[in-house]
Amino acid sequence: MIIGNGFDLAHDLKTRFSDFADHLIENEIVLGLENIVRNAEKSNGLFKRDFIDQILKKTVSEVDLDNYMDVIWWEILQNRPEKVVQYLKEKPSEIQQFISNSLLGKLYDSQYLNWFDIENAYFSELVSFKNEAIKKGIKFDTTNLKKLNEEFAEIKTLLSKYLNSIEITKSPNVQSFFEKHLVNVKNVYIVNFNYTNTIEPYLESFGNGLKYKLNYMHGSLADDDIIFGYGNDKNSDYEEIKELEIDEFLTYFKTFEYQRDSNYNQIYESALESFNVYQILVLGHSLGTTDKTLLAELFNSNRCNRVHLFKRKDLEGDPEKVSQEFIKRNYAASRIFVNEEKLRRKLTNFKDSSFFPE
Repeated sequence: MIIGNGFDLAHDLKTRFSDFADHLIENEIVLGLENIVRNAEKSNGLFKRDFIDQILKKTVSEVDLDNYMDVIWWEILQNRPEKVVQYLKEKPSEIQQFISNSLLGKLYDSQYLNWFDIENAYFSELVSFKNEAIKKGIKFDTTNLKKLNEEFAEIKTLLSKYLNSIEITKSPNVQSFFEKHLVNVKNVYIVNFNYTNTIEPYLESFGNGLKYKLNYMHGSLADDDIIFGYGNDKNSDYEEIKELEIDEFLTYFKTFEYQRDSNYNQIYESALESFNVYQILVLGHSLGTTDKTLLAELFNSNRCNRVHLFKRKDLEGDPEKVSQEFIKRNYAASRIFVNEEKLRRKLTNFKDSSFFPE
């Protein structure tokens, strides 16, 4: 069983990167801005030094509400921080002008293919540095590359803090799904790509002699040691990055992050090599390229005879969207299977697929 973020979303948990982006505005950025404007705080690592200097010099006589800095200063001065939250959510690109973390600023400025897709955005930055390094050779300066890694680490810390604040709830619909789909199943190996423990309340109810093992593939919030980075080591850019022999490029590749613990090896020892044949239930995983390497090993094994994708229950009222989303997941799966023949043979078709949750 593969658990992805859609599993948390089925519990109405706000675990999307976009939810994290809103949280940062509401609970980190605006609170920090209030401390600067109201308390004349002269130092805050979240913001650019020159921005702090300028906003502290603001006076009522020079307010221009067409200027982002003046809007922030004025609304906070009028004790209306909720207006600043609204303003920054409506114009997130303004954040890039004053946030010190340039990667975070670019994420808010929508400079990447998918808005606030942190891991893919990080990889895009690495590719840019890789191209620069190839061009400059030994003259390439790693200063900005190291800064990128520091910024990514800061975002990782903020994300972990946010996810720890979310209260886990149990869903009767998810419970019904397990009761239906785990009938007559004797062994389940759960690969949880989430950091949250949303799956755990259901484990006790598996019962009936069913044996299970749970693997927090990317670490858990409880252990305060999450794996966050890029996981497609079959990408041609990755091969070129390795050839550069500059270690800072590899800091947050999941291939090397997996070496920190035994979770990756346990998948082989307790699943791939212990089951003579197995089926995969994909619950809420997008099958994106950030986890492609591991997913390919699971999907393409000769011991895997079926991969079950599920229709999205939240779209049930719109059959066209249900179909579109299912097809998109098929496209994503096609990038994981080594060929279309395996895809056609192993992947459950739309008509025979159930909804998740029930």
